[in-house]
Amino acid sequence: MDINGSFFAEYFILLAIALVMIVISISRYKQHARLSRFIILTNLVAIFVAISKTLEMYGMDNLNPTLATTFAFAGYLLNPLCIFFFIMMSGEVKKVKTSLLLLIPWFISLIIYSLMFIPGAREQVVYYTVEGDKTIWHGGWMRFASHITSGFYLAAVLYISFGKISSKHIGHGVTIIACAVIVLAAVIVESFFNEAGRIHLLSTTAALCTIIYYLYLYVERASVDPLTGLFNRETYYHDVYKMNRSITGVIQFDMNGLKYINDTYGHLEGDRALWHIGHFINLSVKRNMFVYRLGGDEYLVVAINSNEEQIKEVVNKFKENLKETNYHCSIGYAIRKDRQQKYEDLYKEAEGNMYKDKEEFYKNASFDRRKA
Repeated sequence: MDINGSFFAEYFILLAIALVMIVISISRYKQHARLSRFIILTNLVAIFVAISKTLEMYGMDNLNPTLATTFAFAGYLLNPLCIFFFIMMSGEVKKVKTSLLLLIPWFISLIIYSLMFIPGAREQVVYYTVEGDKTIWHGGWMRFASHITSGFYLAAVLYISFGKISSKHIGHGVTIIACAVIVLAAVIVESFFNEAGRIHLLSTTAALCTIIYYLYLYVERASVDPLTGLFNRETYYHDVYKMNRSITGVIQFDMNGLKYINDTYGHLEGDRALWHIGHFINLSVKRNMFVYRLGGDEYLVVAINSNEEQIKEVVNKFKENLKETNYHCSIGYAIRKDRQQKYEDLYKEAEGNMYKDKEEFYKNASFDRRKA
């Protein structure tokens, strides 16, 4: 089989997945520019990894050490870069400075693998020799730089996933962990069980994890409020039904003066205010509490196995955070008196207390409630 036939036979699934994801990303680029950009980059790198591996084998089979070295060099550098782009695709690394810091291990790998082209130094990394009718691969102790870099990026992926789990987005975190484990398995097999250098798993695995992650994000958008990142009303109904017996308290938040902000400063400023309210609520709650934006300026916290003291702590912490802004919010909470109390009654009690707080606010407010 010629080189083209060999490439398409081995990487047909990779090419199919990568091309589909690239086409989808291009078609949705305006709506999701960042996500689309890194999906495209991840899949392009996966394709280039496959090409470099094929050409490396071609160089070995045709007794061409220079060709094999060149494309081995590309493969070693592209493997961790594929995982780096996957991290960027997750959207958790937003600052340019952090992105550049994450690239430092990759640049160190670039320097190390550049030694492959320097006689006397390449023996410490990777080199090829021709012995009879075979090109033989040799690896020195520095060849593991790519694997260490990949391991570093996988650790970063796991760190991101645990952050998602702690922020109540458990499904998101578990999905990233699953992808990381699959990629880690591919890295281990390619690194330690691949003496002949003919097992190529990472590129196909990275492309497959990209589509898994993309499909999860597509599903997750149905459960998350796009403005605040909090759970939405549909998720609230589902969770209350599922956790009803464990709910011991409810806190309701309703922003005051949103109409005034929208009318005076514009809806963009109103959206910014809504984001801040949600952000401060999320900062204030404990691990056993779930935050929802029910719509408009209404937020609700469901507390699981929590007592009144813990709920008061959340309310007080939120008020302290809100002092840093010019925003105002009415708050009401209720504690379940016993397991027999219906959740609907608990909700109404919290809502009633919130409206009492709102009435008190507008009695003392300097602007007309009808305009706020």
